[in-house]
Amino acid sequence: MEPITWSKFSHYHYDPTDLEDEPDLEFPFVPGSRFRAVCTGIDEPALQLNLEDFYKGEDIPWTLGHDEAHYVLQGECEIEYHLPPLMIETGKVVVKEGSSYFLPRGCRVVWRVLSDEPFRHLCFCYPNPSYPIPVARSKQAELAAEANKDD
Repeated sequence: MEPITWSKFSHYHYDPTDLEDEPDLEFPFVPGSRFRAVCTGIDEPALQLNLEDFYKGEDIPWTLGHDEAHYVLQGECEIEYHLPPLMIETGKVVVKEGSSYFLPRGCRVVWRVLSDEPFRHLCFCYPNPSYPIPVARSKQAELAAEANKDD
């Protein structure tokens, strides 16, 4: 049996400029799709917390290998979901600023951004899927300031 790997306390204060200079990326298998993302610095065994922008245009299909909860900061998006195990249970919902929702492991989802502004959300992924995205600028600055304080 593997020993438990414990997570440490971590925090992030939302900074709307954290995505400002991040490059647009394409979702795998969705040519023409656009998104950008940063890790908030909360990158522990139990959880990776990311800040993401999805853009109007191509629908974004995804199947989750982990649980995710999202909190919407701006924009509007229609979410179509199909729930495991047989994907028979389905639904559609429109979410906007102030909405939160949960996507269980194995769920198949399609995001359709409705707003002209980016659909921005905090994405709580657990357990940590180790998405290879950069740490937010504000968190990098905070960590650098803490390191300089110790010198």
